[in-house]
Amino acid sequence: MKKNLFQIVASGLLVFSSILIVNAQPYIDIFSARYTNSPGLGNAGHGNNSTVLNYLNLSTNLPFQFKNKKDVLILSPYFERWSTQVQNATGFSQYHYGLVLPVTLIKSIPHSSWSLQTTAIIRMNDATISTRGQGQFGGALVAANYRASHNLVYKFGVYLNGEFFGLFIIPLVGIDWQISNKTALFGILPASMTLEHKLNNHFYAGATFRTFTNSYHDKDQSYIRIDENQLGAFVDYYITKRIVLNLEAGHSLFRKIRTGSRDDVKTNWNANDNFYFKCMIAYRIRVR
Repeated sequence: MKKNLFQIVASGLLVFSSILIVNAQPYIDIFSARYTNSPGLGNAGHGNNSTVLNYLNLSTNLPFQFKNKKDVLILSPYFERWSTQVQNATGFSQYHYGLVLPVTLIKSIPHSSWSLQTTAIIRMNDATISTRGQGQFGGALVAANYRASHNLVYKFGVYLNGEFFGLFIIPLVGIDWQISNKTALFGILPASMTLEHKLNNHFYAGATFRTFTNSYHDKDQSYIRIDENQLGAFVDYYITKRIVLNLEAGHSLFRKIRTGSRDDVKTNWNANDNFYFKCMIAYRIRVR
């Protein structure tokens, strides 16, 4: 029994390692729980409405390796919850939930420095979680990953999703660059970009930029759109080799809270940019 369990765990680690090698990522979080709080401190964006914006996310990554040991199918289900309060803004719910299932296929190209990655996304975005919850279907296509060298990978593609406000399409450009033995730059813009530096075996630190553009069904025929951009600094503490605690603080940029209806009636609330604080714990596998 112990031997079979060990073999299952070992094969799982090999699968994740193959994912990271193909994707050229320094790590993957198998399980993670994170909470972000923007409590409305300070006075950024003077004249706008004081805004409290909180985000909770529980996620995992489940890989299935093909027989050739190079191509991988990944299921990445996650749960999210936004808590949104804008001073003087009424007419929308405080809480909005997402149940999301991204399905990613990573396909290698034999005898080539290129690989392809396609993601289909099925999600329920609503003010309540029920069988009547409103769904969306979209997809993110990273059309090509090009390995320029052992330490450098470029990524190109497009993201599209059928949001409640209409079809959302945006081009993607990414990089994964192992600058030195201790420093790496990785991410896909405009979604996220991270600069990470290894301090020692237990601590990593760096800077990160990320964006959110999400829409959620609200009441009747209405929806809420949340546009959040965050620039911050972080510290990762590896409690064990696999378990990591992430602490991050920073400031939002160009934050917007919008409401609308299918009759194309829209309202843009003047939400305040402000500080945010993030805490996350994850089971993480690193390959470098």
